[in-house]
This record gives sequence, C-alpha cells and structure tokens, in this order.
Amino acid sequence: MSGQSGAIAEAAKASLKDAAKFLFFNEQGTVLASNFTVEPAELKPLQALFNDRDDAIKHGIIVLGTRYEVHRHHPPLVYGRQMGGVPEESEGCAVCKVDTGLGGQPCYGLITYQMPNISARMVPLLQKFCQENLEA
Repeated sequence: MSGQSGAIAEAAKASLKDAAKFLFFNEQGTVLASNFTVEPAELKPLQALFNDRDDAIKHGIIVLGTRYEVHRHHPPLVYGRQMGGVPEESEGCAVCKVDTGLGGQPCYGLITYQMPNISARMVPLLQKFCQENLEA
C-alpha cells in the first residue's frame, strides 16, 4: 500500500494545499496518508461520527486532543469548528466517508483548515478529493 499511500499524500498536498492537516484512513484503522502523527485511539471515534447524529454533536470531532464542535452532520460529511478564542482565528475540521473505498471497505478523509479558509470552500474540496482518490 505504500505506493498508493505516497500517491494519496502527493495528491492531497496538491489538491488540499489550504488544509492545515490531512488524514486518510480505512475501516481497519490503517492510515493511508497523513501530514501529521496520528493518534490511533482517535480513529474509531472519527468513524463513529457517522453512526449517530446526536452522539456526533455531543462528542464533537477530536483530532490530536483538540475538540471541534460539530455544526453539520450530513453523511457522507461531518464538519465543524473549534470554539474558543477569537472567531477569526478558529480552525475548522471536516470528515468525509466513502462507503466503498479502496480495498472495497469504507475509507475516511479528514482535513483541518484555518481562517480565511471556511467550510463552504474546504468541505467540497475534501469531498471531491475523497471521490477521486479513495473510491474503489
């Protein structure tokens, strides 16, 4: 998978250059590509975001210990923003699920993004990227 992982990482660097962080992983918890050191314990909760809307809103999206409040729960997309501090300096986070991804199993893509990048621009970029790079 390493060749595929490298290709995904290179494509992400080009297509998602305004994302602060990116992470792509499969249902097994195998990281396909990432530009940060992933906490393996955070992968299952990211997958669980898609199970129940109320739970997702209650627990938020956790990446490297940072909580992002879920504002939108519209599978295959869940996204929100980290609250606290100055709104202009808040960071957004979006997760996209591809049901039939690489290897025939669900795959996930996650990005974080800082102002002036907003969800209205970044979420469609993530979804397009996932469709083009993670779908089987």
